[in-house]
Amino acid sequence: MHSFANSPSGIYERSFVCGIPPLKILAIETTERQGSIALYESASLQHHHTLPANDRSAATLAPEIKAVCARHNWTLSDIDRIAVTTGPGSFTGLRVGIVTAKTLGYALGRDVVGINTLDAIALQANHVGELEVVMDAQRNEVFSRRYLLESESFPKPLNDITIIDDQLWVAQLPDGVKVTGPVLKKLNDRLGARIETELESNWAPRADSVARLAAVTQPIDSPFKLMPEYFRKSAAEEKHQQAQNET
Repeated sequence: MHSFANSPSGIYERSFVCGIPPLKILAIETTERQGSIALYESASLQHHHTLPANDRSAATLAPEIKAVCARHNWTLSDIDRIAVTTGPGSFTGLRVGIVTAKTLGYALGRDVVGINTLDAIALQANHVGELEVVMDAQRNEVFSRRYLLESESFPKPLNDITIIDDQLWVAQLPDGVKVTGPVLKKLNDRLGARIETELESNWAPRADSVARLAAVTQPIDSPFKLMPEYFRKSAAEEKHQQAQNET
């Protein structure tokens, strides 16, 4: 099992409404095959739009952003802040979303915010208490992080992000901890009756959650510093590393 420190636990501790500035935020979520975008202003969701299911985000993201903004009478110059998930997630999906956010941030001279994907999923849960969020890390492993959810506050991470064998994760999961995350579509039949899952409609990350977190997150210094957080090497990188070690 591998552990990765990420996201200071205090960054989301403000209440959902108090202290949120009147920003116009464009949020982008592309970690899963079907991404989404959201328009958010003054602590209120203006619109959430799911990208076409049959096309890759790389082909649809930019024109969909332009079309959604136009339908809601937003010009790109109206946007105060651009938010995007930075990982974990699909290597290709993360790159698409982050390159788009960086390009818009640089071209418009706007703030850019990176949001951890697991944090966004945790925010979507209809739950008070401990919540375990998991995503597919491939190779029969999952990314996992546990949160404490309290009424009228943002999720508080209780540990670092870990990569763990999916069967071991199921076996070690204690009673009373609710679980959520898109990988449950693959693991749900292994969980058994003792483990309670979040509503399936909340398993996958959404851009509206990214926007809500971005409203209370400090922007990075420069769009060029926005980078994906893969939390593991690609299969090709691991193969290359293994070959170097053997040499």
